[in-house]
Amino acid sequence: MSKVGMNMETVRYQNRALILDYINSKGPVSRTDIAAASGLTAASVTLITTRLLAEGILKETGTTVGKGAGRRRVLLDIDASAAYVIAVNIEPKDTVVAICDLKGRVLEGPGSEPLMRSMDTDKRSAPEAFLAHLCNECKELQSKLSNAQKKRLECVSIGISGLVDVQNAVSVHAYGIWDRPVDLKAIFSSRLGLPVIAENNVDAFSTAEQMYGVGRIRNDLLIIKWGPGVGSTVIIDGIIYKGRQGKAAELGHYIIDPAGKKCNCGRRGCLETFVSYSALNEIMPFAPDEFESAYLAADPQTRAKVDSAIELFARCIVNTGTLIAPSRTILAGKLFKGPLIREKLINVCSALDGTYNAESVIYTPLSDRESYVGPAAIFARKKLLEDTLAED
Repeated sequence: MSKVGMNMETVRYQNRALILDYINSKGPVSRTDIAAASGLTAASVTLITTRLLAEGILKETGTTVGKGAGRRRVLLDIDASAAYVIAVNIEPKDTVVAICDLKGRVLEGPGSEPLMRSMDTDKRSAPEAFLAHLCNECKELQSKLSNAQKKRLECVSIGISGLVDVQNAVSVHAYGIWDRPVDLKAIFSSRLGLPVIAENNVDAFSTAEQMYGVGRIRNDLLIIKWGPGVGSTVIIDGIIYKGRQGKAAELGHYIIDPAGKKCNCGRRGCLETFVSYSALNEIMPFAPDEFESAYLAADPQTRAKVDSAIELFARCIVNTGTLIAPSRTILAGKLFKGPLIREKLINVCSALDGTYNAESVIYTPLSDRESYVGPAAIFARKKLLEDTLAED
């Protein structure tokens, strides 16, 4: 193919992704809305959306009245049932497997049963043994799909803590889980016969914020997930920042005390060694989703120690914000579940920097889907916005 031809193909695909991104963010929308927002001609929008309708990626959802008297415009939206994914989210304490659609929603099986399983993460067995067990759970969920749904199941998408080789779907170092590389792609693809993709779990959740949450309207975000460790992602101009060797922005691994406790990452005195679930449990025992109730039941001396940890956390957040100036800071994770805990953190941030308040630091709108939506979003983004060039 000539260079000109390749460039034209690239432009057509970029326009396709531009339209899908807009529909995902604003849909349902009309073709006229798309043309006005994208700068593409009405003819180009019609051509691309017609192809997407034929592919089953888009669907018509009704009509709306246009500016002209009596004229009605057809509304378009993503067809969430166009493709399904097995979403696997592996974290130090819990692992969740779910079958999801393109909008990050769990499918229902016979009797309206959600096609989802939750279990403790097995860190004592060899990684391969635990992942083989997960594959069996995936097969069990698959068996509950109809034949038509099985044909639309396209991928296994895995979110896992720590450093991930995204290109090869390898867990390089899953902090707090395994201390050696694990080939996720080889294990899951051989047992399930599906393509496999993988991403750091916090970056995966941040992609969900972009696809389904605050990121649909905000391009610059600091996303912080608390529990059992501290994960973070920086989004700049709609792009997740990746540092050297593909590492994510790790707020939890700010070094607070070089002579402090050894962290899961191998260094000493990281923020996580002060505010992680295990560190806080040394102050007061509690279950991850009962942090606030345990805090309220604690004696004043214990609460003071927790307050000190929260103040340290807030200081790191404000220092990070000074460098990247996010339009919003998004809080996620089980330890942020309680509104009082969130309020205390925001108040300390505000005392350090008056620009922080309940409007600039907000709780994720995806909290009810947090345990599985990240891997689902990674697949949806790839399917809709990053896949191979569409054929003519």
